[in-house]
Amino acid sequence: MDTLFSRNLTPTSVKDLDDVFARAKRAQERWAKESVATRAKKFLQLREVLVRKSESIAETIHQENGKTLIEAITCEVIPSLELLTLFAERAKKILKDRPIPLRNPMLLSRQSYLNYWPLGTVAVIAPWNFPLYLAFGDIALAILAGNSVVFKPSEYTPWVGARIQELFDEAGFPIDVLQTVQGDGLLGAAIVEHGPAKIFFTGSAKTGKAIIAKAAERLTPVVLELGGKDAMLVLPDADLDLASSAALWGGYVNSGQVCSSIERILVPENLSDDFTARLKAKIAAVPADNWGTITMDKQKNVYEAHLADARKRGLAIEVGGEFNVERTKLQPTIVRGKGIEESLVYREETFGPVVAIATYRNIPEGIEKVNDSQYGLVASVFGRDLSLAESVARELQAGSVLINEVTYTAGVPETPWGGIKESGIGRKHSDQGLLEFVNVRHIHKPRYSWLSFKAVWWFPYTPFQAELFRTWVKTYRLSVFERLKVLPHLLWSLVQFLKKEPRI
Repeated sequence: MDTLFSRNLTPTSVKDLDDVFARAKRAQERWAKESVATRAKKFLQLREVLVRKSESIAETIHQENGKTLIEAITCEVIPSLELLTLFAERAKKILKDRPIPLRNPMLLSRQSYLNYWPLGTVAVIAPWNFPLYLAFGDIALAILAGNSVVFKPSEYTPWVGARIQELFDEAGFPIDVLQTVQGDGLLGAAIVEHGPAKIFFTGSAKTGKAIIAKAAERLTPVVLELGGKDAMLVLPDADLDLASSAALWGGYVNSGQVCSSIERILVPENLSDDFTARLKAKIAAVPADNWGTITMDKQKNVYEAHLADARKRGLAIEVGGEFNVERTKLQPTIVRGKGIEESLVYREETFGPVVAIATYRNIPEGIEKVNDSQYGLVASVFGRDLSLAESVARELQAGSVLINEVTYTAGVPETPWGGIKESGIGRKHSDQGLLEFVNVRHIHKPRYSWLSFKAVWWFPYTPFQAELFRTWVKTYRLSVFERLKVLPHLLWSLVQFLKKEPRI
């Protein structure tokens, strides 16, 4: 695939960023004054524009990214519509002041709550593999929370980025609340160095580490969604027909160019041949036009390196492993064999239509093999006994664990999305995801104005205070009933003290 520089899109100059951020700041200050309810109403207008333009946007994704039209609709357009619908309904509730219960009886006269307010201007640096949805979710929630956004789409999918800007413009969002800048990694680095209020990046672990190192110089907070080497654990009682169908879609949707795609499958030793045969047969039954194309040439080098390493180790390429004549597609590939756990195709992120199948002897070993990875984005467990599957799920080191399902929950906006280890920092979507776009302010106040008084722990210190607090310490070892007996005496003594011993 070519880049924006050969497609009549003018790259943004680094020197233009000063003006971009200045305009974003002015726009954000105006936008933040609008109520959450007003901002949420704009989401419904945005949703209407996206519905109207859905087919043409899917075509843009297909032409630029290479995924099939149906995957552009199901994996990008529909999740974006779901996100807009959910947060238009829930934003006001999520962002309203949240009371904090205070359990200490000495604080009965006080109350605390959390207050949320926008970050300012945030940066969204988006990937090429899901160029609409992964960018759209960050941009939309940032703006809903009252921020402005400087958005850099991937240089490999710039026109999808331009279409996102078009959506917000046609929906009537204020000018400069969203500004799309076009460029490669050098522009992305300049955006990071510019010091936005927060950086939201989706991409490789290598780039994510570089971003967090540079962001640390300014203490700029980040949310990073990075790589994955997601595993499916097939339990001994699993329905192999269901599990193999899930592996087919989870391993090869969008040609495997999905951070949460199934790249490793752990199967009991006695079921490995049966499972592999089923998966091979299902690959053969998929019509050729269901497979998308490979977006980036450099990914083909990764596939070739991983497959060359597998062959060198004597592993079996059970199916696939070859490019088509035009080198736009890699056949869906299965690799397995003794010692696969040490191979590149098993340990490193392939990010393509290649699945490694390994075996395990017992469930504890299977869990150990799933967790033996530098990544921790998503894992899947397949089994008929849901109680057993859930207990196994609780042992897996991943941000999301799916039982008898694969891959897709990034598209469910109610649920948090994000990983651990080298799969990233922070969460997207859900209540947690929206709160990534706000500052949190704790406010502590008297319950009533007439309850404002000088606290007992203020100066000057007196013998009474020493005795009061020593007595208070002793109550922590008392039962609830014993505390209730002591409490009235403590409170009465406190009131008398406040009357007799005025604070400075």
